[in-house]
Parts: sequence; structure tokens; C-alpha cells
Amino acid sequence: MTKKSLVTIQIVDMLSNPISDAQYQIKNQKTGQLIASGNTNKAGKIVEISRDIGTTLDVYLKSMFKDEMVKIQSFTMSKERMVVKFRSPKILLDIKTLENKGANGSYKRKTYTVKKGDALSEIATKNNTTVRALANLNNIKNPNAISIGQVIRLPVQIQATGNKTYKDKPKAIESKKSEKPSTATKPKKTNNDDGFLEQAKKKLEQVYEDLKQKVDVVVSEQQKILTTEDRSEQSTSPKTDVKNLCKSNAQCITSGKGELIREINIRLAGFGGALPSDEFTELTEKCIKQFQRDYMGVEETGKICGSLLVALDKFYYDYPVSSLMKNIACPCGKCKGYGNNTRNVSIKGRIANEYPGMHRSVIWILKALNFYLKTEFSAKNMEVAYIESGYRCIERNEQTDRPTVNHMGMALDIHINKNGVRTIAHDDMEYVRKNVMAKKMNATEVRTDKNTIHMEPRIFKDGKSGATNWVHYDVYMWDSKYKSDDLFQIGVEKLNGKKLADIAKEQKIEKILSCGGVILGSTKDNKSINDLLVELGDAISSGEGTYEAWNSGAPEGKRVKYGKMNDVPGTITAKTINQLDKASKEYTWEDNRRRFATGKYQTIPATLMEAKKSMGLSGNELYDAEMQERVFREYLARKQKNMKLFLDSNSVSVDEAMVGAAREWASIALPKGYKNKFGVISDGTIGYHQSATNKASMSSTKKVRAILEKIKQIHEQ
Repeated sequence: MTKKSLVTIQIVDMLSNPISDAQYQIKNQKTGQLIASGNTNKAGKIVEISRDIGTTLDVYLKSMFKDEMVKIQSFTMSKERMVVKFRSPKILLDIKTLENKGANGSYKRKTYTVKKGDALSEIATKNNTTVRALANLNNIKNPNAISIGQVIRLPVQIQATGNKTYKDKPKAIESKKSEKPSTATKPKKTNNDDGFLEQAKKKLEQVYEDLKQKVDVVVSEQQKILTTEDRSEQSTSPKTDVKNLCKSNAQCITSGKGELIREINIRLAGFGGALPSDEFTELTEKCIKQFQRDYMGVEETGKICGSLLVALDKFYYDYPVSSLMKNIACPCGKCKGYGNNTRNVSIKGRIANEYPGMHRSVIWILKALNFYLKTEFSAKNMEVAYIESGYRCIERNEQTDRPTVNHMGMALDIHINKNGVRTIAHDDMEYVRKNVMAKKMNATEVRTDKNTIHMEPRIFKDGKSGATNWVHYDVYMWDSKYKSDDLFQIGVEKLNGKKLADIAKEQKIEKILSCGGVILGSTKDNKSINDLLVELGDAISSGEGTYEAWNSGAPEGKRVKYGKMNDVPGTITAKTINQLDKASKEYTWEDNRRRFATGKYQTIPATLMEAKKSMGLSGNELYDAEMQERVFREYLARKQKNMKLFLDSNSVSVDEAMVGAAREWASIALPKGYKNKFGVISDGTIGYHQSATNKASMSSTKKVRAILEKIKQIHEQ
């Protein structure tokens, strides 16, 4: 009988002070199974874990700089009873806050008592703040769950500095009247004790030097234990996962022109109506401040700095659009989805130009709209459901007898879900237009207003019906310089654009990243590998399906009778994992109700159930876009041994990784010289599961190989 090992894991700082409330995950290194997750207790400990002796565990902690879990160390359970202590190179200093005996200031924190019918979003609007700021300041986890009589503390409204200059503030450990401790401290307010700080400083310096070489587990520069900054609630600054360290960094941008500025302007279109210019304008500064206030939850500076780039790159992933893009392309059947590049054609007196794709700002407006609906306006329980109409070329206008010219790459018609179900209520659409888009994006229904986001009203002034049960917005009234062809792209990857951190490095201004928590000069860029993993998923799915794809399966040698590459919204994404499994068992392959291979990655029932077990899911989770991507990241991408070895350690070749991908997905071809499961030697075009009814796609195969080559380059840096 295999002996068991019982282990206790503790996280401490350099001085052996326990680090509490650190978010952790413990995984079985061999299987990747999630064993435990949660937050450390007051003693810095996690739950006790019992496993067979010889089991190797990976320990992950939540990074303060990136919204992801970072692997800090691994260890093998070698004894029947173990205590494993991980020591951070950071110091958790418990200091006494001195009483400020100076003159009383002119600011006094206000409060608001919740009344019947109040919503946090309405309280925020009335008091010139945001739901995010109120939730952070009052430790409200669910913005929709406030109670009558609850006292809400309101932020002190202090005008932010940092428009063109930004002065260093004295560090907490050097000031006797410090209002903010340094990020390496965790204050506890106690009685006044003159001289304590100076003594603590000297003692700390000596103790630090003595203990620097005596840590239990030395965490490498790339594997630091990163804990989330927790700013004092006595300060007006809310808590944030992205540090705003911008003080006097000479690299920070407040003027000028360049590609980075243009990219930021594109991505801030939904945060105040930024225009896609390569110039830093007053509007750029205004939109940066809105993004810092509403998304980052930090003091507004209006500068382009490292923390802004990190936050925008995080926003890139927090609010994806791939699941919404079903009807983005033109359905005319006469063009390739985005017109035939016909220009200056008159349609009922209006000039039409077929642009070569969708305008990137339009897509980033969509991201911002979903963000605001899910956060500041969450009380309405609304979110973007899907795009009803995207591109309509000139041919499509003739087919439908429409004089539409803004839908040639500049407009979207979107539908809205309310409480998880599509709403067609006029009041809901008016709410989105007037309370979200008009207020947050400066969008207008006045067609003559130049260089603003335009919305179609429900009823036009002449009485004609407009956008009744949907929301239409466009950038048609922007000047021609904001509609250059390179701003129109096809595909989610190009519409989103590169990582801003990568652009900064390409432009040789990577020093700007130093105030965003980015480690410069590291040998491995784990975030870049994660970025490429997203691209890998998109490349694989290009030969597999969409989030709503399915087929009923078929016995070997038989042709699949039923299936769709892109069914109506909700066909798959509105079903739970257990419901899909049930549908695969209750019906035969000759029944169109059977769901066998499903979703973007065409996951078969057995694999989906393996993922459910490995990821610790109940099966009652919706197999929606978010879950499909999670299953890919956490299970499918590393299910095959060769893929896992390649992604995690680069210990196998690209060809061997391709074999792993081909074994998992029928659309991926085996490299030349490898045998498939039927013993056929591949010439580079044959899949592992190749048959008369199951053929590999060379297009997706080339994409997958190209991304694996990029991952290999990162490993070898």
C-alpha cells in the first residue's frame, strides 16, 4: 500500500512574517489537476494536503502585476509529515502610523445612507464617482447587493495632478507624517510612538542584510511571490491590481506623436470617444483619465505610462469579442465578406466606400460597452449578446434595397441580453444609448456632429423607425484622416492589435514599462507565451469550428449526417457541460438532436468529461465562450504529452508538438514522415485521424506551426 504524505504550506516574507490573504493554487505537476485553491489564512498557511509520497506539487500565487497565477516553486512530498515554507524576497512591515497633529485640512469624507430603491450605480452618478471606486472603498464584493440603511463611504474629491509634471512624494518610511505607506508595508493604525519609524528603519536594514542569505526557499527573479497592493482605506485611492507607480518617470508620455499613441487612442474610443490619431491631444489625456478612473481605479494622471499599458493589455483579455463576431462579415455571397474595394459610389445620393475590413475603433467601443454594462451599470443585468449586422457591401444594399453606407466597415448593430435573455424592450435600448454610450463615450444621435460616435435613434425626426430593438453605432462622421485603410482589419487578432508592451519594446521605449510592474530584461516572457496560447487556440479553431459549432458524430467510416459550423447563438453556449454530455448519450448519430463534437475546439464528450474532472468542475457550468477558452487553456492545450512538454519546458521539438496537436485535433496535419493511427506515413498533409470523412486543413496547420515556432523563440531567449 502506498504511503501518504501530509503537507502544510506556509507563505512568509523575508522576516518570517506570515503573508495572509494571498491567493494561491496547488496543482499536481504530473496530471495538472487542481488540488487546492483559495487565500492564505492569518498564519500565511493554506489547507493541509494529503497525497501519495512521491507526488510533486506546483505552487502558484496571484501576481500583483498581471491578472494571472504565477508558478513560484515546485516540491516533492517525500515524508509522511511535512511543513514547507516559501519565503518571499519582499518584506511585510508592521509599523505604527503617526498621528498628524498639523492643521485640519479642508477635506472631510462624506457618506451616503442607502434608501429603498437605491442602486450603487445611481449613488455613484449622483456623487460624481464610479461603481468600481465605491465598491473598492467600501469592500463591496457584489455591486448589486446593497441593503437599506447601509452607510456608503464616498471618495474625497481631490483634483489629480500629473498633467504635464508629477512630483515624487516622500516614502512612508522616511516621513513622520506619511499618509501612504510604501507598497512593501501593510499598516496597522495604533497609538502614537515618536521615533518609532527611524528605529524601525535602522533595525529593518540590519535584519534584512542578516537574513538575505538565510531564506528557506529562494524564489528567483522571475518567480517572486507577488502580493496585491492594498492601499489604505483612509486614502482616497482605491485598491487596484495594477500599480500606478508613475511619479517622475522621464519616459512617460504627455505629448508628441507615434505608433504607441495611435494604438492607445484606438483602444480608448469607448472611454470618452478618443479619435485614432497618432498625436497626443487634450482628448487623449481626457480619455486616459477616464480609463484610469473607471477601469484601473487609480489616481488620474492623464499620462501614458507603464501602468496604463499593463492595464490596457489586461483589458484586452478581460473583455474579448470573439464570441460576438458571428455576423460581422457581409452575407451577400457576392463579396468575400468585406466588399470589393469599390469606392465613391452614390447610393441614393450618399457616397459609399467599401473599406477593407472593420474599423478597429468600432471593435474597441464594443469592448468598452460590455465593460460598462458589466460593471458600472451592472444593476441593469445587461450585456452585449451578439452582433446582428456588421459589414454590408454595395451588393448587399442592392439586394435589400437599403441606402446604408456606414455599414461598410464603420458600423455595428448589436443586441442586448438582460438577465441572460435577449431583450427587445425599447426602454432597455434607450438606457444603453443615453446612459451608457452618451455619458461614457460622448456618443450622439445628432448626425451632423463631426468626429463623434454616432447612434441611430429609435425614431428619426421625420417619424421613420430607426433602431427599435437593437443598438446601432458608427464612426461614419469621422474625418477622412481617421478612416485610413490600415485602420480597417479582418479577424479578431488584427482588430485587437498587438500588445502595447510589445509595441513599446519595438519602439525602443521599453523603459516606460518600469512603472507598470513589468520586469525588464527577464529571460522568459510568460505573458507573451500566454498571448501566443490565445493565438494558438484561434489557429486551431480556424479548422474546427466556432463557439456554436456541433456535429452528431458517426461510426468509423461513416459520414456525419448532422452538424453546423456556426449555429444560432445559444445552441451550444447556452447549454451546460452536463447537458451536452447527456445529449451525446440519449440520441444516436442519426438523430439531429445529438451533440457529439461541440464548440470552438470540437470537444468530444469523453474529452469534455475528462476536462470536467481535471478542472474540478461540477458540470452545471455553461459551456459558453469563456468556459470553452478556459477548457482549452487549462486542459486541452496540454492534454497531449508532447504539447505539454513543449509549452511548459521546450523539451520536445516543434514537430513533436505538432504530432501532439494532430492527435488531439483532426484538422491539424502530421509533419512529414510521421505515421497516423492507420499506419499511413504523412507527406505533411495527412492528419493523425485522416479518413475519407476526416481531413486535415493545411491552412490551420500552417498557422499552428507558425505560432509554435514563436513560442520556441520565447523559450530560447
